[in-house]
Amino acid sequence: MSIKVKDFLYKKRKRIAVLSYFIIYLVCFYIIEHVLVNRHFFILDTQFDHMIPFIPQFVIAYYLWFFYHVWGLLPAFLHDDGDEYYRIAFALFSGMTIFIIVSIIFPNAQGLRPSSLRNDVFSKMVGAIYAADTPTNVMPSIHVYNSLVICTAIERSKEARNNMLTRIAAPVIAILIILSTVFIKQHTILDIIGAFIMFSVLYPVFFKWIRIPAWLD
Repeated sequence: MSIKVKDFLYKKRKRIAVLSYFIIYLVCFYIIEHVLVNRHFFILDTQFDHMIPFIPQFVIAYYLWFFYHVWGLLPAFLHDDGDEYYRIAFALFSGMTIFIIVSIIFPNAQGLRPSSLRNDVFSKMVGAIYAADTPTNVMPSIHVYNSLVICTAIERSKEARNNMLTRIAAPVIAILIILSTVFIKQHTILDIIGAFIMFSVLYPVFFKWIRIPAWLD
Protein backbone atom coordinates (compact mmCIF):
# COMPACT_ATOMS: atom_id res chain seq x y z
CA MET A 1 0.00 0.00 0.00
CA SER A 2 1.45 3.35 -1.05
CA ILE A 3 2.14 6.16 1.39
CA LYS A 4 -0.47 8.35 -0.34
CA VAL A 5 -3.17 5.71 0.11
CA LYS A 6 -2.23 5.25 3.77
CA ASP A 7 -2.35 9.00 4.33
CA PHE A 8 -5.73 9.19 2.62
CA LEU A 9 -7.19 6.36 4.73
CA TYR A 10 -5.80 7.87 7.92
CA LYS A 11 -7.27 11.25 7.06
CA LYS A 12 -10.67 9.67 6.38
CA ARG A 13 -10.55 7.21 9.31
CA LYS A 14 -13.47 8.81 11.17
CA ARG A 15 -15.64 8.78 8.07
CA ILE A 16 -14.75 5.14 7.46
CA ALA A 17 -15.50 4.28 11.10
CA VAL A 18 -18.99 5.78 10.77
CA LEU A 19 -19.73 3.31 7.96
CA SER A 20 -19.28 0.45 10.43
CA TYR A 21 -22.88 1.12 11.44
CA PHE A 22 -23.90 -0.83 8.35
CA ILE A 23 -22.51 -3.96 10.03
CA ILE A 24 -24.53 -3.27 13.19
CA TYR A 25 -27.64 -2.70 11.09
CA LEU A 26 -27.18 -5.92 9.11
CA VAL A 27 -26.81 -7.92 12.35
CA CYS A 28 -29.99 -6.36 13.76
CA PHE A 29 -31.80 -6.93 10.47
CA TYR A 30 -30.78 -10.60 10.47
CA ILE A 31 -32.11 -10.99 14.02
CA ILE A 32 -35.53 -9.51 13.26
CA GLU A 33 -35.76 -11.47 10.01
CA HIS A 34 -34.52 -14.88 11.11
CA VAL A 35 -34.58 -15.01 14.92
CA LEU A 36 -37.67 -13.05 15.96
CA VAL A 37 -39.97 -15.06 13.73
CA ASN A 38 -42.49 -16.60 16.13
CA ARG A 39 -44.49 -13.42 16.58
CA HIS A 40 -47.89 -12.09 15.58
CA PHE A 41 -47.40 -9.96 12.47
CA PHE A 42 -49.75 -7.15 11.52
CA ILE A 43 -50.60 -7.50 7.83
CA LEU A 44 -50.33 -4.17 6.03
CA ASP A 45 -51.95 -5.07 2.70
CA THR A 46 -54.68 -2.79 1.44
CA GLN A 47 -57.15 -3.34 -1.39
CA PHE A 48 -55.23 -0.82 -3.45
CA ASP A 49 -52.00 -2.85 -3.05
CA HIS A 50 -53.71 -5.86 -4.61
CA MET A 51 -54.80 -3.72 -7.57
CA ILE A 52 -51.20 -2.78 -8.42
CA PRO A 53 -49.83 -5.10 -11.13
CA PHE A 54 -46.72 -7.20 -10.66
CA ILE A 55 -44.09 -5.86 -13.10
CA PRO A 56 -40.83 -7.79 -12.66
CA GLN A 57 -38.91 -5.44 -15.00
CA PHE A 58 -38.94 -2.87 -12.20
CA VAL A 59 -36.44 -5.08 -10.37
CA ILE A 60 -33.73 -3.19 -12.26
CA ALA A 61 -34.68 0.01 -10.45
CA TYR A 62 -34.88 -1.90 -7.16
CA TYR A 63 -31.28 -3.11 -7.53
CA LEU A 64 -30.21 0.37 -8.64
CA TRP A 65 -30.85 1.47 -5.05
CA PHE A 66 -27.47 0.06 -3.97
CA PHE A 67 -25.55 2.06 -6.59
CA TYR A 68 -27.66 5.11 -5.78
CA HIS A 69 -26.14 5.12 -2.28
CA VAL A 70 -22.65 5.26 -3.76
CA TRP A 71 -23.62 8.21 -5.94
CA GLY A 72 -24.95 10.12 -2.94
CA LEU A 73 -22.30 9.20 -0.37
CA LEU A 74 -19.02 8.98 -2.29
CA PRO A 75 -18.63 12.64 -3.31
CA ALA A 76 -19.40 13.77 0.24
CA PHE A 77 -16.97 11.17 1.60
CA LEU A 78 -14.16 12.37 -0.65
CA HIS A 79 -14.81 16.09 -0.15
CA ASP A 80 -12.56 17.93 2.28
CA ASP A 81 -15.54 19.34 4.21
CA GLY A 82 -17.08 16.45 6.12
CA ASP A 83 -20.14 18.37 7.32
CA GLU A 84 -22.35 17.18 4.48
CA TYR A 85 -21.07 13.61 4.68
CA TYR A 86 -22.04 13.26 8.34
CA ARG A 87 -25.44 14.83 7.71
CA ILE A 88 -26.16 12.20 5.06
CA ALA A 89 -24.76 9.31 7.09
CA PHE A 90 -26.59 10.26 10.30
CA ALA A 91 -29.84 10.78 8.40
CA LEU A 92 -29.52 7.32 6.83
CA PHE A 93 -28.54 5.58 10.04
CA SER A 94 -31.24 7.26 12.13
CA GLY A 95 -33.95 6.09 9.75
CA MET A 96 -32.51 2.59 9.66
CA THR A 97 -32.42 2.50 13.47
CA ILE A 98 -36.04 3.64 13.70
CA PHE A 99 -36.95 0.90 11.22
CA ILE A 100 -35.33 -1.74 13.47
CA ILE A 101 -37.16 -0.38 16.53
CA VAL A 102 -40.51 -0.32 14.72
CA SER A 103 -39.96 -3.88 13.49
CA ILE A 104 -39.38 -5.06 17.07
CA ILE A 105 -42.32 -3.31 18.74
CA PHE A 106 -44.72 -3.51 15.78
CA PRO A 107 -44.05 -6.73 13.84
CA ASN A 108 -45.50 -6.28 10.38
CA ALA A 109 -45.71 -8.14 7.12
CA GLN A 110 -47.30 -8.17 3.69
CA GLY A 111 -48.82 -10.96 1.61
CA LEU A 112 -48.53 -9.55 -1.89
CA ARG A 113 -45.88 -11.74 -3.46
CA PRO A 114 -47.03 -13.88 -6.41
CA SER A 115 -47.34 -17.59 -5.68
CA SER A 116 -45.05 -18.43 -8.58
CA LEU A 117 -42.57 -16.63 -10.80
CA ARG A 118 -41.83 -17.03 -14.49
CA ASN A 119 -38.48 -18.22 -15.83
CA ASP A 120 -37.37 -14.93 -17.43
CA VAL A 121 -34.31 -13.05 -16.19
CA PHE A 122 -36.32 -10.30 -14.45
CA SER A 123 -38.43 -12.79 -12.52
CA LYS A 124 -35.29 -14.66 -11.49
CA MET A 125 -33.85 -11.39 -10.17
CA VAL A 126 -37.04 -10.83 -8.19
CA GLY A 127 -36.79 -14.39 -6.90
CA ALA A 128 -33.28 -13.65 -5.62
CA ILE A 129 -34.66 -10.71 -3.64
CA TYR A 130 -37.48 -12.83 -2.23
CA ALA A 131 -34.97 -15.48 -1.16
CA ALA A 132 -32.76 -12.96 0.64
CA ASP A 133 -35.51 -10.82 2.19
CA THR A 134 -38.70 -12.14 3.77
CA PRO A 135 -42.06 -10.32 3.36
CA THR A 136 -41.92 -9.35 7.04
CA ASN A 137 -40.64 -6.16 8.69
CA VAL A 138 -41.50 -3.90 5.79
CA MET A 139 -42.73 -0.73 7.53
CA PRO A 140 -41.38 1.91 7.06
CA SER A 141 -39.66 1.08 3.79
CA ILE A 142 -35.92 1.69 4.08
CA HIS A 143 -35.69 1.36 0.31
CA VAL A 144 -37.94 4.40 0.05
CA TYR A 145 -36.57 6.38 3.01
CA ASN A 146 -32.93 5.99 2.01
CA SER A 147 -33.78 6.93 -1.57
CA LEU A 148 -35.28 10.19 -0.32
CA VAL A 149 -32.18 10.92 1.77
CA ILE A 150 -29.80 10.13 -1.09
CA CYS A 151 -31.84 12.21 -3.51
CA THR A 152 -31.62 15.12 -1.06
CA ALA A 153 -27.86 14.61 -0.74
CA ILE A 154 -27.34 14.64 -4.50
CA GLU A 155 -29.54 17.70 -4.99
CA ARG A 156 -27.51 19.55 -2.32
CA SER A 157 -24.17 18.58 -3.86
CA LYS A 158 -21.82 20.76 -5.85
CA GLU A 159 -22.31 18.41 -8.80
CA ALA A 160 -26.03 19.16 -8.89
CA ARG A 161 -25.49 22.91 -8.62
CA ASN A 162 -23.31 22.77 -11.72
CA ASN A 163 -25.14 20.12 -13.72
CA MET A 164 -28.78 20.28 -14.76
CA LEU A 165 -28.72 16.60 -15.81
CA THR A 166 -27.81 15.59 -12.26
CA ARG A 167 -30.62 17.69 -10.80
CA ILE A 168 -33.08 15.92 -13.10
CA ALA A 169 -31.65 12.39 -12.90
CA ALA A 170 -31.47 12.19 -9.08
CA PRO A 171 -35.24 12.55 -8.41
CA VAL A 172 -36.17 10.50 -11.48
CA ILE A 173 -34.10 7.58 -10.22
CA ALA A 174 -35.53 7.99 -6.71
CA ILE A 175 -39.07 7.86 -8.12
CA LEU A 176 -38.28 4.72 -10.13
CA ILE A 177 -36.82 3.03 -7.06
CA ILE A 178 -39.87 3.93 -4.98
CA LEU A 179 -42.22 2.64 -7.68
CA SER A 180 -40.20 -0.56 -7.93
CA THR A 181 -40.97 -1.45 -4.32
CA VAL A 182 -44.67 -1.86 -5.09
CA PHE A 183 -44.38 -3.18 -8.65
CA ILE A 184 -42.21 -6.13 -7.58
CA LYS A 185 -44.50 -6.64 -4.54
CA GLN A 186 -41.80 -5.97 -1.98
CA HIS A 187 -43.64 -3.21 -0.09
CA THR A 188 -47.12 -1.87 0.50
CA ILE A 189 -48.49 1.64 0.10
CA LEU A 190 -48.47 2.00 3.90
CA ASP A 191 -44.74 1.20 3.94
CA ILE A 192 -44.13 4.03 1.51
CA ILE A 193 -46.30 6.46 3.46
CA GLY A 194 -44.42 5.52 6.63
CA ALA A 195 -41.10 6.21 4.90
CA PHE A 196 -42.28 9.63 3.70
CA ILE A 197 -43.50 10.53 7.18
CA MET A 198 -40.18 9.49 8.71
CA PHE A 199 -38.28 11.49 6.10
CA SER A 200 -40.42 14.59 6.66
CA VAL A 201 -39.57 14.44 10.38
CA LEU A 202 -35.86 13.67 10.05
CA TYR A 203 -35.08 15.90 7.08
CA PRO A 204 -35.11 19.20 9.02
CA VAL A 205 -33.22 17.60 11.90
CA PHE A 206 -30.23 16.53 9.83
CA PHE A 207 -30.25 18.94 6.91
CA LYS A 208 -31.31 22.14 8.66
CA TRP A 209 -31.06 22.10 12.46
CA ILE A 210 -28.21 19.84 13.55
CA ARG A 211 -24.68 21.20 13.91
CA ILE A 212 -21.87 18.79 13.04
CA PRO A 213 -19.04 19.20 15.59
CA ALA A 214 -15.68 20.13 14.03
CA TRP A 215 -13.83 17.42 15.96
CA LEU A 216 -15.82 14.71 14.21
CA ASP A 217 -13.88 15.23 11.02
